Amino acid sequence: MINAHKERQALILTRFLAERLALSVQALLAYQACSVAASRIVLVPIPSATRTVRRRGFDATASIARLAARRLRVLYPMTARSVLAHSRPVADQAGLGARARQENLSGAFRLRRHIGDGAVVIVDDLVTTGSSLTEAARVLREARIPVLGAATIAATVRLRPPERPPRWPVVAD
Repeated sequence: MINAHKERQALILTRFLAERLALSVQALLAYQACSVAASRIVLVPIPSATRTVRRRGFDATASIARLAARRLRVLYPMTARSVLAHSRPVADQAGLGARARQENLSGAFRLRRHIGDGAVVIVDDLVTTGSSLTEAARVLREARIPVLGAATIAATVRLRPPERPPRWPVVAD
């Protein structure tokens, strides 16, 4: 569905995908209840490349983020703003492995505008390796913008074990 929305302009899916993103954001904020004392919460979409937006005719993730923010305004002081931009050209992430994605996106984003007061939730349609989310968080934190976390609509399933062991304790059943 995400692919149909982005690549085939199935815009009828925007509302459905925004509802799913809103649920993800709401779950994050419920989990972070103690730190959601911000005067304002800003959904910050991962930026799409300018050439991709031009080819598609719209910015899919930004569109979904705006609708999700509108839905969540009844519960939180929320808005969506595109505050990140590409600082350099990046390769298409499709087909790249985790390490290549990380190298491709290292230093690829910049702060386009500051959000003022408040805290952010970084949003994306799909998380594969987390490289985009990690780079976005780095840029926002360097700008001293509080990051509450990240929310996505979907995540890929890893078919192979990670290249290095996880840092959290693994408990066997």
